[in-house]
Amino acid sequence: MIKAILKLYFWAENIWFKFPEKLRFLLVGGFNTVFAWSVLVGLDWAFRYVNTAVGWNFPQIWVANAALALQYAITINVSFITMRYYVFRSHGNFWAEWAKAWSVYIFLYAINAPIMSFLMWAFGLMAWQAQGIYLIFSTIVTFLLHKYYSFRHK
Repeated sequence: MIKAILKLYFWAENIWFKFPEKLRFLLVGGFNTVFAWSVLVGLDWAFRYVNTAVGWNFPQIWVANAALALQYAITINVSFITMRYYVFRSHGNFWAEWAKAWSVYIFLYAINAPIMSFLMWAFGLMAWQAQGIYLIFSTIVTFLLHKYYSFRHK
């Protein structure tokens, strides 16, 4: 049974790597985006619930930013592994690429948090709505930073 599953996986993987890199990025990035967005929505809901249930009454922007920070900490490694192997097929130094990828995501977080906060403050959006707007910008920037920095082949 395991041999059959592995055979199917390697067959699918062989087809997968025939796709152009940009298409692989869109598909893997789409998965990573949905995963990260789902984690953010869940954390934001949980944090808002606790905030209300305990009676802390922290501003929603603070709660959303706490959820965003934890979401990044959880999802960066999933994104790194999937991008490293399924998009860029990198075989470089794992830890060096991991550090570069983390630096990319920390840079993106430093942009994301103020944009999300501004959109929530200025337009009364929920965190999940503000993130949807931010994703349009971040998709292109993430691809370029990973291609030319995190997983650059010399």
